[in-house]
Order: sequence, then structure tokens, then C-alpha cells
Amino acid sequence: MSVDATIFECSPDEIAAYIDGELAPKRELEMEGHFTLCLTCSHELNQQKQFLCGLNSTLMNEGELELPEGFTKLIVANAESTVSGLRRPIELYNAVFICVALLLFVLFALGAEAGNILNSVSTIFDQAGAVGGFFGRVVYSIFLGISIITRSIAAQFRIDVVIALAFVSIFAAFVLFVSRKMTDARRV
Repeated sequence: MSVDATIFECSPDEIAAYIDGELAPKRELEMEGHFTLCLTCSHELNQQKQFLCGLNSTLMNEGELELPEGFTKLIVANAESTVSGLRRPIELYNAVFICVALLLFVLFALGAEAGNILNSVSTIFDQAGAVGGFFGRVVYSIFLGISIITRSIAAQFRIDVVIALAFVSIFAAFVLFVSRKMTDARRV
């Protein structure tokens, strides 16, 4: 069987497939004939076989391979420093687009009830905002009262006593506030 060397394109991938036994039997025979005529491919075949033999012997003698001191730390540090480059900025836009599309799908699936549901969600957020505003106002008023009392007392006493009293007052207010929150949380 005479095979012309110019018929084949010399491909290292195809030679690797030949070595691994991944080619069809007819193609294997064609490759063997090509190796007898093409010095470039036969040289590449020998190089790949030598590489595989060297790799195999290295892996078999695993106990002989010693890694430098701190090798693991170096690899972990390098991996952690390059993790940020794994994600593309377009992925954020894709995620937002998918979330918006799902939201629109849910709204269309709900049909006429979507308006009622959106109104109730809006009401819940309004009420949560009102409660948050109330607690913010209470905390502001407490600290304003403490600062006014501290200023009036500070005018009559030494500054170090006033600072200590201010810290004690703020700490007492904080403890009172946290204890009430914990009590309310236990009731729920």
C-alpha cells in the first residue's frame, strides 16, 4: 500500500490520537504508511513517545519528587491573586438581564393579580421604611438628649469627668437599646 506523503497534513494532534489509539483502524493504517514516508511526522511521533515515557517514569517515581519549601503557599497566593481575572464584566449584565426577564415572566404569569401583589409589596416596603425611620428618629433623639445633658453638665465640671460621663451615658443607652431589641426578638 503506497501512500503519498503530500496527502496528509502533518498534525501533532492527529499523531497524539494515533499514539492514544483513538483513530479508526483505516486511518491508523494510513498514518503508519505516512510515517514511513514523512520524516517530520515520524520525528514528531518519536518525540511524543519519548515525552510520554518520561512522564510515565516520573509519575511512577513520585516519592523522588521533592517540592521546594513554601511551594504550596506560593501556589495558593498566586491563585488567590489571579482569581479576580476569571470573571468577565459582561457576566454581571447577563445576570441582571436574566433576573429582569424572570421578574417580567412572573408578572405576566400572575396576570391581573400582579398589580395587587405589587401594591402589597410596595405597602410592606413603605411600612418597613416608616418603622426604620421611627427607630432612627428615636436613636437620634436619645443621642441628642445625651449630648445636651452632657454639655450642660460639662459646663460645671472638669472635662475628664464629662468625657467619662458621656461614655458611660452612651454605653448605657446602647445597652438599653440592645436589651430591648433582644427582648423583642425573643417574643417573636
